[in-house]
Amino acid sequence: MRNGADDADGGTPILLVVGDMHHWRLAGRELPDLDGFHFVDFADVTGDLLERLRPDVVLSALMAEGFDALDLAATLSELSFRGAYRSISTVVPNPAAIRREVRAAAPGLDFEILLISSDRPH
Repeated sequence: MRNGADDADGGTPILLVVGDMHHWRLAGRELPDLDGFHFVDFADVTGDLLERLRPDVVLSALMAEGFDALDLAATLSELSFRGAYRSISTVVPNPAAIRREVRAAAPGLDFEILLISSDRPH
């Protein structure tokens, strides 16, 4: 899919990862160079960016430095984004309440929380 439309060429899905890339780089970390992935700061999410990349999925942490899922969902909704928005978190006390709040702020946005385990094998 390409932003809600069939991807006729069967190409690689486009994922837009939104986070604190500036501080990630300042900490000496490198962003991975993965086919179909684009990494940006929250402030970089604009209509022009969405039009240029046409992401299938936007991905972010539920709570990040300087923004949260509600902020990004509202921005995506205002920019008429039609793809999927997935927010990642570890344990969340009431994911259903968060989903309701985000969906109320951004009606029509395909939003879901992806819960990941904080347990890592040693």
